[in-house]
Amino acid sequence: MKEDLPDAVSSMPVKEFDRKFGFVAYGLLILIIIFSTYLHHFQPQILSVPSMIDVSTWHNPTLEQTNIYDRMTEAERQKIMTEGIPGRGILRVVFDTQGDWMAFLLAALCFLHARRHYGFWMASCFLIGSFVFTGLQESIAILLGRFTAGAAYVDAAKQVTYGTYFFCKGSLWFIETPVAVCLSWFYIAYSCVWTAGKVFAKMGILGRATIGGLTAMGIDLWLDPVATSPEFMQWVWAKGDLIRILGINHSNFVGWFLLIFWFAILWEWLPALVRKWGHFKASIIFFSIVLASDIAMLIVLVLYNTYVVRGLLALLGLKQGIQIPIGW
Repeated sequence: MKEDLPDAVSSMPVKEFDRKFGFVAYGLLILIIIFSTYLHHFQPQILSVPSMIDVSTWHNPTLEQTNIYDRMTEAERQKIMTEGIPGRGILRVVFDTQGDWMAFLLAALCFLHARRHYGFWMASCFLIGSFVFTGLQESIAILLGRFTAGAAYVDAAKQVTYGTYFFCKGSLWFIETPVAVCLSWFYIAYSCVWTAGKVFAKMGILGRATIGGLTAMGIDLWLDPVATSPEFMQWVWAKGDLIRILGINHSNFVGWFLLIFWFAILWEWLPALVRKWGHFKASIIFFSIVLASDIAMLIVLVLYNTYVVRGLLALLGLKQGIQIPIGW
């Protein structure tokens, strides 16, 4: 990200707008988090939140329909069935599992860095925009899989599985996505986008966004297999993807790249929006595009998995899905 991007923004009298923007934007976000957290922990039946104690009640997907089931030994399966998800409980969630405290710390450091270099408004747009972008994207995918039970064929035998994925641990929630996950997406995205901008400052916006997205995808490539292991089980995936990498649906990594690539472009576009429309209209336009992009990205990923992946496997003459490595 070029350091001179916000110069046109910082020269404007925006302190009063920053205060109002911060009060409204962060206020709404906090209210959504409080309401979502209440629903998740105290009214789980409303969103059909899966039980972390009795995994035999899971559906869309069931435990047997998840990728983690294939990675478990029989002893691990029996332990999960009798004892539930490891590390559950509010206190354990807050202070240990999901790394909530570390997510808040790293997000705060990245926000302070962004505020120093780009000002409060642009830093807040990155934080809130990326938070909502990923939280809404994840939650829609989770709830669609949970309530619509969209069928996915696993192999040539047309074995059908239902659902998409869901998170098993979290203290605070944004709809059905842990706040720690949204914050993690923010600090990973910001770090990768900023680093790409510094190292490749002379490269065009598409090049910087591409490098930022690929860097974040690389981080996720080694992070997710650990987080979804039988020892942690921070979230679980249904066996709906025909290409699995280290036990993770490959569309997860595709999604990471596309989301950060597009969000990096949107954020760099902010100064131009301000120059043309002013801060208030620029904020409305930015967050409207973020919300619309969530829907568009989901459609793209569905079409990609439905037609592109299946067409590619058929072209290669493969009759079943690919697992890299086999048996992971």
